[in-house]
Amino acid sequence: MSWWWQQLRRYPLLSVGVTGSMVLWVWQSWGHELTTGAGVLGGVLVLLLLRQRWFARQPMATAPVNRSELTRQEVITYLEQLHQELTDLEQEMGSPQPDLHAHYQELTQALEMPLSLAWAGTFTSSPLPDDPFPVTTHHPAWVLYGIQERLTSEQLTELTAYLTQEQPVQVIWCAAAWPDAQVRLTALEQLQGIGYTQPVLTITLHPPAILVRKIQSPDTWEDSWEIPPPVLEELTQWLNQRRQEPHWQYQAMVRRGKQFHTLMQKRQQAYRTNQAERVIQRYQVGAAVWAGVNPVPSLDVLATGAINAQMLVDLAQVYRRSLTLNQAQAMVRALAPMLVQMGAVEWVTTLAGTWLKTHWATYAVGGAMQAISAAYLTHVAGHTFLEHLRAPERELNLGVWQSLRTRVFATGNALHFWKQFVPQSLPWLTRAGVAVGNETAPSWQMGNF
Repeated sequence: MSWWWQQLRRYPLLSVGVTGSMVLWVWQSWGHELTTGAGVLGGVLVLLLLRQRWFARQPMATAPVNRSELTRQEVITYLEQLHQELTDLEQEMGSPQPDLHAHYQELTQALEMPLSLAWAGTFTSSPLPDDPFPVTTHHPAWVLYGIQERLTSEQLTELTAYLTQEQPVQVIWCAAAWPDAQVRLTALEQLQGIGYTQPVLTITLHPPAILVRKIQSPDTWEDSWEIPPPVLEELTQWLNQRRQEPHWQYQAMVRRGKQFHTLMQKRQQAYRTNQAERVIQRYQVGAAVWAGVNPVPSLDVLATGAINAQMLVDLAQVYRRSLTLNQAQAMVRALAPMLVQMGAVEWVTTLAGTWLKTHWATYAVGGAMQAISAAYLTHVAGHTFLEHLRAPERELNLGVWQSLRTRVFATGNALHFWKQFVPQSLPWLTRAGVAVGNETAPSWQMGNF
């Protein structure tokens, strides 16, 4: 008995709807009309909607705008928001996310870097003899891109990607021992063509050898060819200037934070999609079972409406979306009538309920037709509602059902559902049988499916 009371409190709409339908079934068997009782039951369902527990929607982390005045405190505040979102995600999923924590630790450690760099293009490593700057390939403060000839299509694509991603990049011309002015001019025109507007630094990694004459006496000397050190003055001066501008590193932190936020959102969406699919599968099986065993066709729509209403409530809770009073009333009032207006429930109820269910030999056939139709309608309604839940900007109103009629009568969707329904339903029915035999079995509790 305690298990049934737990389910009544956990799923009040479903419990009251199905129990009320059974009471009305008995009421009708005594020769009374269903109109008054159905109205009272509908009012109770609306009131119960208001007692559902809703999760408060936490504000999303807002990345500060990348600008030269970006401060360290703004970045720290942003990191704290990301950590709160990570905590909320773990609470929602009910399990720790060690890989996301590792990403977050790397993110916070990067805040202490003085100026992170990435060497790309013709640079396979830093050309500086004593490089004090940390090197990273994951959203550095600056990408130093070396070129020494006309840009290839691959290089143009790579540089364009940096500009599109708002990744600061500094192009460095690696002058040859015997420079060709025309080649340099062509490369600069290519850079302008992709929207690169910064001055190009020039360095010489391999200066040409020079003749050195050492005087040993007034009449004797010794000649030798020596290679001078690389010419890196422009690059060194540029790096020293960037070192005095910490906002470049803060901007890199914001870019990394945005990527981390996207990773958390994908994890959350995958989890919610899985949970929502399980909710829909659970209720479409419930709708099928009720429609199949109910001997009073006129109560099918009422029970299906209660089942669908509870399903919508559970789906909204999965996505942390709340229903206002007006929305809740509109959803409960509009769902069942729309199912009838689409014709499928009405046709099956009239044909299968009044004809096939009148004889024991055809009762199973009629029940099966009603069961599949009720499950299919619940399936389509659930996924239609699910698409709106996934888009936070969409309001939960009657516009949710605009595409419901078209989807119900889509032959391809119906055939695919019917092929998958029975194999998917068997595990649910097996669990249900175990729970009926043992009221304390935790596997039957709907929230654990």
